[in-house]
Amino acid sequence: MARPREFDTTEALGKAMDVFWTKGYEATTLCDLLETMGLSKSSFYDTFGSKHEVFLDSIEHYKKTMTAQITGVARLESPARKLIQSLFDRAVSRITEEGGQRGCFLNNCAVEVALHDPAAAKLIDGGIGLVEDTFFSLVERGQREGDIDSGKDARALARFLTSSLNGLLVIAKANPDPEGLSDIARLSLATLD
Repeated sequence: MARPREFDTTEALGKAMDVFWTKGYEATTLCDLLETMGLSKSSFYDTFGSKHEVFLDSIEHYKKTMTAQITGVARLESPARKLIQSLFDRAVSRITEEGGQRGCFLNNCAVEVALHDPAAAKLIDGGIGLVEDTFFSLVERGQREGDIDSGKDARALARFLTSSLNGLLVIAKANPDPEGLSDIARLSLATLD
């Protein structure tokens, strides 16, 4: 009979995600994961299978936790344009605070592994797609509210906003200048006029 797990798998997965987020997939070693997750090799392999499998699970965990915070914005009772602005403002605020330069986990994964890891690429695309769908919902709502130009294609605007937000997060990793990042945010929002 198998022994019951003596650790919280969700908590362990969150710790693994933090290691990958900080170091990247290639630079993360099994020792890094075991130490951070507080697991023995046997517990790690029995629960997660391999470094690659825990990496894929980490991407999924990010989608369910961090990306869910963004998708939840679309359900808030506030003018859609203000909610879109709040997403950009929050990104600028987070990336410029101490320790915030890790950027977006999905962006980091996309740059590092998506080209040669189809399984990861599919999960990353799904997470980015959730952000795009959130912007799409907000743009359509803003068009109905009259705060966003209804003559513009809502899906195209959502794609642009997603790209701008992700680009802002990538640029900020090298230069977290609040003024420059605020310029990007302001001009991105100007496309809604």
